[in-house]
Amino acid sequence: MSDERSAMLKSMNMKSVDDLFSDVPANMRKKSLKIKEGISEYELIEEAKNIAAMNRYEGYRKFLGCGIYDRIIPASVDSLISRSEFLTSYTPYQPEISQGMLQALFEYQSLISDLMGMDATNASMYDGYSALAEAVRMAFRINGKTEVLMPETLYSGKKKVIESYISGLGLKLIKYGYEKDSGFMDLEDLSKKTNERVSSVIVENPNGFGILDENITKVRETVGNAMIISYVDPVSLGIIKPPGEYDSDIAVAEGQSLGIHKNLGGPLLGIMSFKKEHVRKSPGRIIGESVDAGGKKAYVMTLQTREQHIRREKAMSNICSNQALMAVAASAYLSILGKSGMKNTALKTASNMKKLIETIRSVDGYNPHLFTGRHFSDIPVQSRMSNEKLRKGLLERNIQGAIPLEDLLPDLSGRYGNTSFFSVTEKHNAQDFAALKSALEGI
Repeated sequence: MSDERSAMLKSMNMKSVDDLFSDVPANMRKKSLKIKEGISEYELIEEAKNIAAMNRYEGYRKFLGCGIYDRIIPASVDSLISRSEFLTSYTPYQPEISQGMLQALFEYQSLISDLMGMDATNASMYDGYSALAEAVRMAFRINGKTEVLMPETLYSGKKKVIESYISGLGLKLIKYGYEKDSGFMDLEDLSKKTNERVSSVIVENPNGFGILDENITKVRETVGNAMIISYVDPVSLGIIKPPGEYDSDIAVAEGQSLGIHKNLGGPLLGIMSFKKEHVRKSPGRIIGESVDAGGKKAYVMTLQTREQHIRREKAMSNICSNQALMAVAASAYLSILGKSGMKNTALKTASNMKKLIETIRSVDGYNPHLFTGRHFSDIPVQSRMSNEKLRKGLLERNIQGAIPLEDLLPDLSGRYGNTSFFSVTEKHNAQDFAALKSALEGI
């Protein structure tokens, strides 16, 4: 290598590499990095193992959620998406050599449309938050109106993503309240804030408190012709009404619960479904079924109205490679569980929520009854100590839980002091609840 370098320098009439950068002042040049000498592959693997061993994951009992959940994932899901045909697939620009991926995405669209009770679904978005923001933009493209009504219980992270996505469009975000006893959306307040300027109304089920909102079926009669954007937990749809049944125009969700592992914040899956009349205003891509030159069934990207393909001013979005592999995982998960499996998963989650409430209620100093509404996976709990002390105390006892309410709903933290979220899934068992009770008693 040194001989080659010398030859190259000689060809340029230079004596050293520094001569190449002689026009850059010495004080502005990057200093040499303090990197150790190279090591063997075996030594590198051992070093990585030693570093990884400092991370403790197994051994904790997990009561974390609020959007990302520790659910049971059939081994066949990982086996399927690990196949090279899927794992290496990028955007399938050449349909003739990507029929497997395109068919899997087509099935994903069909399965999600059925789950959501909607007419159509795109081939995935980045995550639930960005899907929600894209839905707001989509509604604006459809009707051109400038006000967006959103629940007071919408997580601050979702609000920030929406604000980022709508910057420059002239849209105004307006909050509507919730019933302080039940935790349901306040339909009276929603009605007062609905007018001819409202483009869309964001509703959640479960809402930011984790409550299954029984007022959601009355939204259409309350908001009239405004676009309804529903943000839902896809697993909950195993037992509750899907967005299509309460006349949502657009339905979005975070799809991580559908066969995707937790992994330092990603990868996630943005789900977006909509009424058929809005298909051409939707972002991303839609996979369709067609026939090839020989008359055989074939799958193609029917719509791909993003700014890399058409004029920017005509594009519906600038989403790039989306989450196709995660969409395949969700497709596999839904196919393996089927309707009965989804129902059982949702029922088990709801049952475990009841056990969680009973467990927390049995310990003095903790109140899981801030609202009368029923909770699904998440519940805010008020305690006798600060959220930080509670969280640290749980960690010392090998339990992960107690996400501070102020982290998710900072505007409501003054109303609910010392309140944090606990979450359950179908995974939790009697040993988990016994350990949680013991930990709460010991803090």
